[in-house]
This record gives sequence, C-alpha cells and structure tokens, in this order.
Amino acid sequence: MVIRNLAIVGLHVVLSAVLAAVTAALVYGVLYDALGAARAQTLQSYIRMRAAREQAVFDRAETFILAAEAAFERRLALLDVADADAQFDGFFPAHGDGTRRSAPALFDGMELPGGDHVYGVGAFLGDGEAMTPQEEQRYLAGFHAVRTVGEAHLQTFSSLYYFTPDRRMVMFAPERPDRLEFYRFDAPADFPLEADEDPRLFSTQTNPDSEMQCTPLSRFVYRDQGERSATACRKPVRRDGELLGAFGTSIMMTDHLARALEGPPAGGVNLMFGRDRQVIARGRPDSSEGRVEVDPVEVMAYLAEDPRPRGVVRARALGQMIAFGRIDGPDWYFVSVIPTDDIGAEAARKAWIVFAVVLAASLALAGLRGVLSRRLPLRRLIRRRRNTAGPRQPGPGTE
Repeated sequence: MVIRNLAIVGLHVVLSAVLAAVTAALVYGVLYDALGAARAQTLQSYIRMRAAREQAVFDRAETFILAAEAAFERRLALLDVADADAQFDGFFPAHGDGTRRSAPALFDGMELPGGDHVYGVGAFLGDGEAMTPQEEQRYLAGFHAVRTVGEAHLQTFSSLYYFTPDRRMVMFAPERPDRLEFYRFDAPADFPLEADEDPRLFSTQTNPDSEMQCTPLSRFVYRDQGERSATACRKPVRRDGELLGAFGTSIMMTDHLARALEGPPAGGVNLMFGRDRQVIARGRPDSSEGRVEVDPVEVMAYLAEDPRPRGVVRARALGQMIAFGRIDGPDWYFVSVIPTDDIGAEAARKAWIVFAVVLAASLALAGLRGVLSRRLPLRRLIRRRRNTAGPRQPGPGTE
C-alpha cells in the first residue's frame, strides 16, 4: 500500500512538472516574440528619426547645388558674348605657365560693374590659355553662379565650386584658412585636379540621371596629413546630353559625425558605414548597459542584400538587433546595434515564475484531489454501516 501511494505521488509530481514545463515553454516563446517585437518597434522609430536627420544634411546640399545649377543656366543664357572675352581675361588672367588663375582681387574683394561686390573666389584653370570661347563663357557663368549662390548660403555651406573634368575649377570659399592660395598661386601647371571619383560622377553608365553623388571621406587638397574628415558632394550639369560641367560643395563631417553617433539606443552603439561598407565612424556604447561587441563584416552581411531604405534586422546568430538607414548621396549606412540577450533573460525569468506557479498549483490540486478521494470512500462506508444497522430500538421507558 505504501509503495502504491508513493508511486501515485511520484506520478502526480511528474505530471505536474511536465504540465508546468510545457506551460512555461509556451509562455517563454510568446514573451520572447512579444518583447522582441516591442524592442524592434522602438528601434524602428529610433532609426527612422535618426536616419532622416542624417539624410537631411545631404538633402540640403542637393538643394544648394540645384540652386547653383539653375543660376548657371540663367547666367549662361543671358551672358553678353561680345563682352565675355574681356571679362574672362580680367577675372582669370594668364599665369605664365599655360594655366589661368583668378585675379587676386576676386578673393580679397572688388567692385564689379553695376555696383556688385565679389570676394572669396579662387580659380585654377589647367591649360587655361587654350580654352575656347564657349568654354570661357561657361566659366564666366559658373563664376557668377558660385559667388552669388555661395554667398547666399554661406551660413550653411562654406564652399561652392564649378568644375569640369579637364582640370579647371572656380570656387567660392571665403572662410577657408588657406585663402585658396594653393589654387591661386601654388599648384603646379600640371596639377591633376580631377578626383578619383570623377569618372564615376561624369559617366553616363555610372550616373545616367546626373544625380548628386558624394565622395568618400578625404582631406582637403591643401592638407597632406591628418584625419580624413570631409566629403565632397557634386552634381553634373548636362544640356541635351552635352556635359557642361558640375557644381559641388565640400562638407566637413567631423562635428556632424560626432553628433550623429551620440545618444545610441539603450545598451547599443551607433556606427556609420561608408560606400565600400567599411566603418568610417563609431560612437561610444551606452555605458549604463555595458559594451556591445560589433563585427562590421557580420553586420554588413545582414544588410548587404536588404533592399529597404531603412529597417530592423534580427541577427539571432549574433544575439543582436541591427537597425539601419541608407543615406543617399554619399551612399552611407547609419547603423545602430543593440544586444538582445536581455530579451531572452527577461523571458526566461518570467517563464520560470510561471513554471513555479503552475507546478505549485498542479501539486496542490493533485493533493486536494487525493484527500477528497480518500474521504469520499470513508463517508460512503459510514453511510452504508448506518443503513445496515436497521432502525434504532426504543429504550426503556419509551412508548
């Protein structure tokens, strides 16, 4: 009897444990998915706001360059051809080495006919003495576009330039610490002004719609050392398929990237990936939640085939959640990475609570049922004995 009772108790314990385990496993799965979905939704809102903020910098640059392009088209259409040659010789005199450079007064400041004022302009025109009248007219139009539009947006952008792939450039940049002296005086006659990105920018195969493109981070040409912290955004100008040149502006990214990487999600870290999918800037992890380890190669492996402009990827193999936003123009990625170990830990903690509650309740219910099952036969036995005893006989003195 004792062995039988122990076996019954053991069976109840096993069944209760199995029931509690199954319930806890179901609760863990539901909680893990729910907590993950909530985290992903929060991260989605975060990346939408942050990616839009980073994109806005390049959207403003595009608007700036489009304004210069429109001014160039107007100037070119209204340019007095008869007077263009004299203007060109006055603004861009021969330098004596086959090039033309801007007159010093264009940077220092001078009055133009009609009472207009020009300053902050420097130019380098490779093979300038061999330019055709048509090329001279275009550079005059480019000169007027960069000085007027550049000055109007000086509080936002520190430079604006017009250039062609043949080593010729005119720039408005009055606040440059070098005063554009490299281009105006120091650059050798054979200076290769064209950038590595020029073929990609001007080719109709790589840029068929003449869209604005931005270069990888680089140094200014007058600096041969230091951190690469500037990007140049440029847009070609075409008319009926003919290339007329391009407008561009250089943007210092040091402060911008520092601000972009601030304020990561709780426990996470913000990064900026370049066009070649290399890390160009990395912020500090949220110290309150510990350090998150990021492998750039593995992160980009998750994002490379994702066609969305922004989104959230659950990298379960890494134990991380990756939020990303594509930045048009430089073709960068703004990325936030957060660990997801705490989601599993929180789901497991609550699942253990459910396991304990279900196990205790199941054992209590089994015990209560056992007590009731023992008392019920006892009551039946008492009732049966009462029924078999017959009616009670009257005692002495009763009638």
